[in-house]
Amino acid sequence: MAAIATLFIGIDVSKDHLVVAFKNNDQKWIIQKYKNNEQGIAQFIAALADPHNTFVILEATGTYSMKAVFALCQNNIKTAVLNPKQSKGFIQGVLLSTTKTDDKDACALALYGEVNKPKPFVVPSDKILQVKQLQNLVQQLKKQKRSLGNQLHALSFHPFPNEYVVKLTTENLERCEQQISQTQQLICQVSEETFKRAYELAISVIGIGPSIAQAILMATNALHDFDNSKQLAKFIGVCPTQFESGTSIKGRGSIAKTGDPYIRAMLYMGARSAKRFNPTCKLLYERLRSKGKGHKVAMVAVCNKLVRQLFAIVKNEIVFDKEFHLKTTQK
Repeated sequence: MAAIATLFIGIDVSKDHLVVAFKNNDQKWIIQKYKNNEQGIAQFIAALADPHNTFVILEATGTYSMKAVFALCQNNIKTAVLNPKQSKGFIQGVLLSTTKTDDKDACALALYGEVNKPKPFVVPSDKILQVKQLQNLVQQLKKQKRSLGNQLHALSFHPFPNEYVVKLTTENLERCEQQISQTQQLICQVSEETFKRAYELAISVIGIGPSIAQAILMATNALHDFDNSKQLAKFIGVCPTQFESGTSIKGRGSIAKTGDPYIRAMLYMGARSAKRFNPTCKLLYERLRSKGKGHKVAMVAVCNKLVRQLFAIVKNEIVFDKEFHLKTTQK
């Protein structure tokens, strides 16, 4: 008996609507539209003829796509959540499309699923979702802190600063700093409860501080969804890219900025410490600099090295040994 074919459905998500696209038995496109709310999502799920042989593909669009993704997963419907860069590259590079509409994007997502068979999305635990919200709050508070600090700095140069404005801005800045500290403490508490052993191992790596460990472990579900360190480096966006063809095209290489810029920025700060106190990272940095590589190129290499060290330590459940490289070379 032949296996039932999987129906690939692409969904283009916007604030108000879900544009659904799939092929019927005659390989003709069917386009449907539902409201992006609980009622509209329920209508879409109820309309599925065979939910167990359906694969839904959509893009990560922040909070706009979360309700649909969680509802689909709760109903055991296989769902993939793509980075927008994945679908954009597929549309431009494979489909050679030069136009962009909601209908075409939904069709492209369905074709992406049919061709690439992406890994299904796994719903994170409640604690991970809580921490992600707390991390977003910290980023917003830090932006406010910078803004308030700039305002105070500007007022200090004013010939006649208003006392009330200075007082209120100072109080708001102090309150913002207090909220950042309280939120970070809460993040640490939840992180240690959720991934206690993985967290302890991660922070043993010289250059990986508590904030970096929390951010990476929470974003990756404690590395459970990764088989090797290259996948993790690509996810974070600290792997090198190459752009050349034949002998005439030799573009300048860079890093693949595919991941969360917040994690990447924190990792770069950790690399500043690692290049001084992490022996392996220090040797790598000095070797690259001695070959004429620029400071930023060497620092990205250190970031990549830190990711690989963190992956090995957490996956193998061993505490980081800063003298490991010496022991291996002496054998």
